[in-house]
Amino acid sequence: MNLSIPSVGVEEEYQLVDPTTGLLLPNCREVMQRIAGHTTADIQHELHLTQIEMASAVCDTLDDVRNSLKRVRGQLIAAAKKTGAALVATGTNPHLVPQDDSITPKQRYRAMRQRYQQLARDLLIFGCHVHVSIQDRSLGMQIMNMSRRWLPVLQALSSNSPFWDGVDSGYASYRRELWAQWPMAGPPPYFDDLDDYQRSIDQLTRSGAIEDESYIYWDIRLSTKVPTIEFRGADVMMSLEETVGYTGLVRAIVMQVTSDLQRSEIRWPIRSNLLSYAIWQSARYGLNDELVDPLSCQRLPARDAVAQLLEYVGPSLDRAGDRECVEAYLERAFTDGTGADRQRAAAGDQIDLAEAVRHAIMETAHQTDAAIV
Repeated sequence: MNLSIPSVGVEEEYQLVDPTTGLLLPNCREVMQRIAGHTTADIQHELHLTQIEMASAVCDTLDDVRNSLKRVRGQLIAAAKKTGAALVATGTNPHLVPQDDSITPKQRYRAMRQRYQQLARDLLIFGCHVHVSIQDRSLGMQIMNMSRRWLPVLQALSSNSPFWDGVDSGYASYRRELWAQWPMAGPPPYFDDLDDYQRSIDQLTRSGAIEDESYIYWDIRLSTKVPTIEFRGADVMMSLEETVGYTGLVRAIVMQVTSDLQRSEIRWPIRSNLLSYAIWQSARYGLNDELVDPLSCQRLPARDAVAQLLEYVGPSLDRAGDRECVEAYLERAFTDGTGADRQRAAAGDQIDLAEAVRHAIMETAHQTDAAIV
Protein backbone atom coordinates (compact mmCIF):
# COMPACT_ATOMS: atom_id res chain seq x y z
CA MET A 1 0.00 0.00 0.00
CA ASN A 2 1.27 3.47 -0.86
CA LEU A 3 1.36 5.38 2.43
CA SER A 4 2.63 8.70 1.07
CA ILE A 5 0.97 11.91 2.20
CA PRO A 6 -0.56 13.70 -0.82
CA SER A 7 0.29 17.30 -1.51
CA VAL A 8 -2.43 19.95 -1.57
CA GLY A 9 -3.17 23.29 -3.19
CA VAL A 10 -5.73 25.95 -2.29
CA GLU A 11 -7.62 28.48 -4.40
CA GLU A 12 -9.53 31.32 -2.76
CA GLU A 13 -11.85 33.82 -4.46
CA TYR A 14 -12.08 37.23 -2.79
CA GLN A 15 -14.32 40.28 -3.05
CA LEU A 16 -13.00 43.76 -3.68
CA VAL A 17 -15.12 46.26 -1.76
CA ASP A 18 -15.32 49.85 -0.63
CA PRO A 19 -13.87 49.68 2.92
CA THR A 20 -16.48 52.09 4.31
CA THR A 21 -19.72 51.04 2.65
CA GLY A 22 -18.88 47.44 1.84
CA LEU A 23 -20.12 47.81 -1.74
CA LEU A 24 -18.38 45.81 -4.45
CA LEU A 25 -15.71 47.61 -6.51
CA PRO A 26 -14.62 46.43 -10.00
CA ASN A 27 -10.92 46.97 -9.21
CA CYS A 28 -9.47 43.59 -10.17
CA ARG A 29 -7.31 44.84 -13.05
CA GLU A 30 -5.84 47.64 -10.95
CA VAL A 31 -5.08 45.28 -8.06
CA MET A 32 -3.40 42.81 -10.42
CA GLN A 33 -1.25 45.62 -11.81
CA ARG A 34 -0.22 46.65 -8.29
CA ILE A 35 0.73 43.13 -7.25
CA ALA A 36 2.47 42.10 -10.48
CA GLY A 37 6.02 41.02 -9.73
CA HIS A 38 5.47 41.16 -5.98
CA THR A 39 4.10 37.66 -5.37
CA THR A 40 4.94 34.10 -6.29
CA ALA A 41 1.28 33.05 -6.12
CA ASP A 42 -0.89 32.64 -9.18
CA ILE A 43 -3.28 35.63 -9.11
CA GLN A 44 -6.14 35.49 -11.59
CA HIS A 45 -9.19 37.29 -12.87
CA GLU A 46 -12.56 35.67 -12.26
CA LEU A 47 -15.92 36.07 -13.98
CA HIS A 48 -16.47 39.57 -12.53
CA LEU A 49 -14.02 42.42 -12.09
CA THR A 50 -15.18 42.67 -8.47
CA GLN A 51 -13.52 39.28 -7.85
CA ILE A 52 -9.89 38.23 -7.60
CA GLU A 53 -8.57 34.71 -7.15
CA MET A 54 -5.36 33.29 -5.74
CA ALA A 55 -3.95 29.81 -6.31
CA SER A 56 -1.33 28.64 -3.84
CA ALA A 57 1.81 26.79 -4.70
CA VAL A 58 1.85 23.03 -4.15
CA CYS A 59 1.93 22.48 -0.37
CA ASP A 60 3.16 19.40 1.48
CA THR A 61 2.02 20.42 4.98
CA LEU A 62 -0.69 22.51 6.57
CA ASP A 63 2.05 24.87 7.72
CA ASP A 64 2.85 25.41 4.05
CA VAL A 65 -0.82 26.20 3.39
CA ARG A 66 -0.94 28.61 6.33
CA ASN A 67 2.24 30.41 5.27
CA SER A 68 1.04 30.73 1.68
CA LEU A 69 -2.34 32.17 2.66
CA LYS A 70 -0.76 34.46 5.25
CA ARG A 71 1.60 35.89 2.68
CA VAL A 72 -0.73 36.17 -0.30
CA ARG A 73 -3.72 37.53 1.58
CA GLY A 74 -1.43 40.17 3.03
CA GLN A 75 -0.04 41.08 -0.39
CA LEU A 76 -3.51 41.34 -1.91
CA ILE A 77 -4.80 43.41 1.00
CA ALA A 78 -1.94 45.88 0.53
CA ALA A 79 -2.41 46.01 -3.24
CA ALA A 80 -6.17 46.48 -2.92
CA LYS A 81 -5.67 49.31 -0.43
CA LYS A 82 -3.62 51.23 -2.97
CA THR A 83 -6.66 51.17 -5.32
CA GLY A 84 -9.07 52.29 -2.60
CA ALA A 85 -10.47 48.80 -2.05
CA ALA A 86 -10.47 46.23 0.74
CA LEU A 87 -10.27 42.44 0.47
CA VAL A 88 -13.12 40.32 1.82
CA ALA A 89 -13.36 36.54 2.16
CA THR A 90 -17.08 35.77 2.31
CA GLY A 91 -19.24 33.71 -0.04
CA THR A 92 -21.51 36.60 -1.07
CA ASN A 93 -21.61 40.38 -0.72
CA PRO A 94 -24.60 41.42 1.43
CA HIS A 95 -25.60 44.58 -0.42
CA LEU A 96 -28.03 45.00 -3.30
CA VAL A 97 -26.84 43.20 -6.41
CA PRO A 98 -25.22 45.87 -8.64
CA GLN A 99 -26.90 46.42 -11.98
CA ASP A 100 -23.78 47.56 -13.83
CA ASP A 101 -22.00 44.99 -15.97
CA SER A 102 -18.74 43.99 -14.29
CA ILE A 103 -18.04 40.87 -16.39
CA THR A 104 -14.30 40.47 -16.97
CA PRO A 105 -13.52 41.19 -20.67
CA LYS A 106 -12.04 37.79 -21.55
CA GLN A 107 -13.38 35.51 -24.27
CA ARG A 108 -14.34 32.66 -21.91
CA TYR A 109 -16.27 35.02 -19.65
CA ARG A 110 -17.91 36.88 -22.53
CA ALA A 111 -19.14 33.53 -23.85
CA MET A 112 -20.51 32.61 -20.42
CA ARG A 113 -22.32 35.94 -20.15
CA GLN A 114 -23.84 35.51 -23.61
CA ARG A 115 -25.01 31.98 -22.92
CA TYR A 116 -26.15 32.19 -19.30
CA GLN A 117 -27.44 35.77 -19.26
CA GLN A 118 -28.88 36.71 -15.85
CA LEU A 119 -27.27 33.70 -14.17
CA ALA A 120 -23.85 35.02 -15.20
CA ARG A 121 -24.65 38.61 -14.22
CA ASP A 122 -25.79 37.48 -10.77
CA LEU A 123 -22.88 35.10 -10.18
CA LEU A 124 -21.22 37.34 -7.61
CA ILE A 125 -20.14 34.45 -5.42
CA PHE A 126 -16.83 33.50 -3.85
CA GLY A 127 -15.57 29.99 -3.12
CA CYS A 128 -12.66 28.00 -1.78
CA HIS A 129 -11.29 25.08 -3.82
CA VAL A 130 -8.93 22.46 -2.41
CA HIS A 131 -6.81 20.26 -4.68
CA VAL A 132 -5.37 16.98 -3.41
CA SER A 133 -2.82 15.08 -5.49
CA ILE A 134 -3.84 11.63 -6.78
CA GLN A 135 -1.97 8.80 -8.46
CA ASP A 136 -4.20 8.51 -11.52
CA ARG A 137 -7.65 9.43 -12.85
CA SER A 138 -9.09 5.96 -12.37
CA LEU A 139 -8.36 6.10 -8.66
CA GLY A 140 -9.50 9.73 -8.62
CA MET A 141 -12.88 8.76 -10.03
CA GLN A 142 -13.34 6.17 -7.28
CA ILE A 143 -12.29 8.70 -4.64
CA MET A 144 -14.85 11.12 -6.06
CA ASN A 145 -17.56 8.45 -5.75
CA MET A 146 -16.85 7.70 -2.11
CA SER A 147 -16.11 11.26 -0.98
CA ARG A 148 -19.63 12.33 -2.01
CA ARG A 149 -20.92 11.09 1.36
CA TRP A 150 -19.12 13.86 3.22
CA LEU A 151 -20.18 16.81 1.07
CA PRO A 152 -23.06 17.82 3.40
CA VAL A 153 -20.75 18.08 6.42
CA LEU A 154 -18.15 20.03 4.44
CA GLN A 155 -20.90 22.39 3.24
CA ALA A 156 -22.18 23.04 6.76
CA LEU A 157 -18.71 23.71 8.16
CA SER A 158 -17.74 26.17 5.42
CA SER A 159 -21.04 28.11 5.26
CA ASN A 160 -20.22 31.82 5.02
CA SER A 161 -22.86 33.58 2.90
CA PRO A 162 -26.04 34.44 4.83
CA PHE A 163 -26.82 37.75 3.10
CA TRP A 164 -27.87 38.41 -0.49
CA ASP A 165 -29.29 41.41 -2.34
CA GLY A 166 -29.71 43.52 0.78
CA VAL A 167 -31.42 41.01 3.07
CA ASP A 168 -30.75 38.01 5.27
CA SER A 169 -31.41 35.10 2.93
CA GLY A 170 -32.32 32.69 5.73
CA TYR A 171 -29.51 30.42 4.52
CA ALA A 172 -26.12 29.77 6.06
CA SER A 173 -24.74 29.41 2.52
CA TYR A 174 -26.86 31.26 -0.01
CA ARG A 175 -23.87 31.08 -2.35
CA ARG A 176 -24.64 27.38 -2.60
CA GLU A 177 -28.17 28.07 -3.84
CA LEU A 178 -26.98 30.59 -6.43
CA TRP A 179 -24.32 28.22 -7.72
CA ALA A 180 -26.70 25.25 -7.84
CA GLN A 181 -28.68 26.99 -10.62
CA TRP A 182 -25.83 26.39 -13.08
CA PRO A 183 -26.34 23.27 -15.22
CA MET A 184 -22.92 21.71 -14.52
CA ALA A 185 -22.80 22.57 -10.80
CA GLY A 186 -23.76 20.54 -7.74
CA PRO A 187 -22.67 17.13 -6.47
CA PRO A 188 -21.12 14.79 -9.04
CA PRO A 189 -23.04 11.72 -10.19
CA TYR A 190 -21.90 8.25 -9.17
CA PHE A 191 -19.89 6.48 -11.88
CA ASP A 192 -19.30 2.76 -12.32
CA ASP A 193 -15.72 3.24 -13.49
CA LEU A 194 -13.49 5.61 -15.44
CA ASP A 195 -14.98 4.49 -18.76
CA ASP A 196 -18.46 5.36 -17.47
CA TYR A 197 -17.13 8.76 -16.37
CA GLN A 198 -15.56 9.38 -19.76
CA ARG A 199 -18.75 8.38 -21.59
CA SER A 200 -20.63 10.97 -19.51
CA ILE A 201 -18.11 13.69 -20.42
CA ASP A 202 -18.29 12.69 -24.10
CA GLN A 203 -22.09 12.81 -24.10
CA LEU A 204 -22.16 16.21 -22.42
CA THR A 205 -19.68 17.52 -24.99
CA ARG A 206 -21.55 16.09 -27.99
CA SER A 207 -24.85 17.47 -26.75
CA GLY A 208 -23.40 20.97 -26.44
CA ALA A 209 -23.85 21.07 -22.66
CA ILE A 210 -20.14 21.78 -22.23
CA GLU A 211 -17.34 22.81 -24.57
CA ASP A 212 -14.84 20.52 -22.86
CA GLU A 213 -14.20 18.85 -19.51
CA SER A 214 -12.94 22.10 -17.94
CA TYR A 215 -16.56 23.35 -17.96
CA ILE A 216 -17.55 20.69 -15.40
CA TYR A 217 -18.11 22.53 -12.10
CA TRP A 218 -19.19 19.71 -9.77
CA ASP A 219 -18.52 19.97 -6.03
CA ILE A 220 -15.83 17.35 -6.56
CA ARG A 221 -14.16 16.99 -9.93
CA LEU A 222 -11.04 15.63 -11.55
CA SER A 223 -8.70 18.40 -12.61
CA THR A 224 -7.93 18.62 -16.33
CA LYS A 225 -4.64 20.49 -15.83
CA VAL A 226 -2.88 18.81 -12.91
CA PRO A 227 -3.08 15.29 -11.33
CA THR A 228 -5.45 16.26 -8.53
CA ILE A 229 -8.96 15.79 -7.28
CA GLU A 230 -10.61 19.13 -6.55
CA PHE A 231 -13.20 19.87 -3.84
CA ARG A 232 -15.14 22.98 -4.95
CA GLY A 233 -18.25 23.19 -2.76
CA ALA A 234 -17.04 25.44 0.06
CA ASP A 235 -17.72 29.12 0.53
CA VAL A 236 -14.48 31.05 0.85
CA MET A 237 -13.85 31.27 4.59
CA MET A 238 -13.15 34.48 6.50
CA SER A 239 -10.54 33.15 8.88
CA LEU A 240 -7.21 32.01 7.50
CA GLU A 241 -7.17 29.21 10.08
CA GLU A 242 -10.56 27.98 8.88
CA THR A 243 -9.13 27.45 5.41
CA VAL A 244 -6.11 25.65 6.82
CA GLY A 245 -8.23 23.30 8.95
CA TYR A 246 -10.69 22.69 6.13
CA THR A 247 -7.82 21.80 3.80
CA GLY A 248 -6.52 19.27 6.31
CA LEU A 249 -9.97 17.73 6.62
CA VAL A 250 -10.39 17.40 2.85
CA ARG A 251 -6.96 15.82 2.49
CA ALA A 252 -7.81 13.34 5.25
CA ILE A 253 -11.01 12.35 3.43
CA VAL A 254 -9.05 11.66 0.26
CA MET A 255 -6.41 9.70 2.17
CA GLN A 256 -8.92 7.61 4.10
CA VAL A 257 -11.01 6.81 1.04
CA THR A 258 -7.84 5.84 -0.82
CA SER A 259 -6.85 3.54 2.03
CA ASP A 260 -10.31 1.94 2.03
CA LEU A 261 -10.18 1.40 -1.71
CA GLN A 262 -6.77 -0.24 -1.50
CA ARG A 263 -8.01 -2.66 1.16
CA SER A 264 -11.36 -3.64 -0.29
CA GLU A 265 -14.10 -3.00 -2.84
CA ILE A 266 -16.14 -0.57 -0.76
CA ARG A 267 -18.74 1.22 -2.89
CA TRP A 268 -21.16 3.90 -1.72
CA PRO A 269 -23.56 4.52 -4.64
CA ILE A 270 -25.51 7.29 -2.92
CA ARG A 271 -28.50 8.54 -4.88
CA SER A 272 -27.94 11.98 -6.36
CA ASN A 273 -31.36 13.34 -5.33
CA LEU A 274 -30.79 12.32 -1.71
CA LEU A 275 -27.32 13.84 -1.75
CA SER A 276 -28.65 17.09 -3.19
CA TYR A 277 -31.22 17.30 -0.42
CA ALA A 278 -28.62 16.62 2.26
CA ILE A 279 -26.41 19.41 0.90
CA TRP A 280 -29.41 21.76 0.74
CA GLN A 281 -30.11 21.05 4.42
CA SER A 282 -26.52 21.98 5.24
CA ALA A 283 -26.64 25.16 3.15
CA ARG A 284 -29.91 26.18 4.78
CA TYR A 285 -28.93 25.69 8.41
CA GLY A 286 -25.14 25.34 8.62
CA LEU A 287 -24.32 23.77 11.99
CA ASN A 288 -27.50 25.10 13.64
CA ASP A 289 -29.77 22.14 12.90
CA GLU A 290 -29.55 18.46 12.10
CA LEU A 291 -27.47 17.28 9.15
CA VAL A 292 -28.41 14.39 6.88
CA ASP A 293 -26.07 11.46 6.31
CA PRO A 294 -26.88 10.54 2.70
CA LEU A 295 -25.49 7.00 3.17
CA SER A 296 -27.61 5.95 6.16
CA CYS A 297 -30.43 8.51 5.57
CA GLN A 298 -30.16 9.43 9.25
CA ARG A 299 -30.70 12.95 10.53
CA LEU A 300 -27.97 13.68 13.07
CA PRO A 301 -27.27 16.63 15.36
CA ALA A 302 -24.58 18.67 13.61
CA ARG A 303 -21.97 17.91 16.27
CA ASP A 304 -22.63 14.18 15.91
CA ALA A 305 -22.36 14.37 12.12
CA VAL A 306 -19.02 16.17 12.40
CA ALA A 307 -17.84 13.66 15.01
CA GLN A 308 -18.78 10.84 12.63
CA LEU A 309 -16.59 12.33 9.90
CA LEU A 310 -13.77 12.96 12.37
CA GLU A 311 -13.86 9.35 13.52
CA TYR A 312 -13.77 8.15 9.91
CA VAL A 313 -10.75 10.22 8.91
CA GLY A 314 -8.93 9.87 12.25
CA PRO A 315 -6.30 7.36 11.06
CA SER A 316 -5.41 9.59 8.11
CA LEU A 317 -5.24 12.72 10.26
CA ASP A 318 -2.78 10.91 12.51
CA ARG A 319 -0.72 9.69 9.57
CA ALA A 320 -0.47 13.21 8.13
CA GLY A 321 0.17 14.79 11.54
CA ASP A 322 -2.88 17.04 11.09
CA ARG A 323 -5.17 15.92 13.92
CA GLU A 324 -4.47 18.81 16.31
CA CYS A 325 -5.01 21.47 13.65
CA VAL A 326 -8.20 19.92 12.26
CA GLU A 327 -9.72 19.19 15.67
CA ALA A 328 -9.08 22.80 16.72
CA TYR A 329 -10.77 24.01 13.52
CA LEU A 330 -13.82 21.83 14.13
CA GLU A 331 -14.15 22.88 17.76
CA ARG A 332 -13.96 26.58 16.81
CA ALA A 333 -16.79 26.04 14.33
CA PHE A 334 -19.06 25.14 17.26
CA THR A 335 -17.74 27.58 19.86
CA ASP A 336 -17.34 30.65 17.62
CA GLY A 337 -19.83 29.70 14.91
CA THR A 338 -19.38 29.39 11.18
CA GLY A 339 -18.65 32.40 9.02
CA ALA A 340 -22.39 32.80 8.48
CA ASP A 341 -23.00 32.90 12.24
CA ARG A 342 -20.25 35.46 12.76
CA GLN A 343 -21.50 37.69 9.92
CA ARG A 344 -24.99 37.68 11.40
CA ALA A 345 -23.64 38.49 14.85
CA ALA A 346 -21.69 41.43 13.42
CA ALA A 347 -24.73 42.73 11.53
CA GLY A 348 -26.81 42.68 14.73
CA ASP A 349 -30.55 42.66 15.16
CA GLN A 350 -30.93 45.73 12.92
CA ILE A 351 -28.98 43.93 10.16
CA ASP A 352 -26.29 46.54 9.52
CA LEU A 353 -24.87 45.17 6.28
CA ALA A 354 -21.96 47.61 6.16
CA GLU A 355 -20.92 46.52 9.64
CA ALA A 356 -21.06 42.87 8.55
CA VAL A 357 -18.63 43.69 5.73
CA ARG A 358 -16.34 45.71 8.00
CA HIS A 359 -16.16 42.73 10.35
CA ALA A 360 -15.36 40.46 7.40
CA ILE A 361 -12.57 42.82 6.27
CA MET A 362 -10.95 42.50 9.70
CA GLU A 363 -11.29 38.73 9.87
CA THR A 364 -9.93 38.35 6.34
CA ALA A 365 -6.84 40.34 7.31
CA HIS A 366 -6.30 38.69 10.71
CA GLN A 367 -2.96 36.81 10.97
CA THR A 368 -1.88 37.84 7.45
CA ASP A 369 1.38 39.49 6.51
CA ALA A 370 1.07 43.26 6.26
CA ALA A 371 3.11 43.25 3.03
CA ILE A 372 4.02 46.55 1.39
CA VAL A 373 3.28 46.17 -2.32
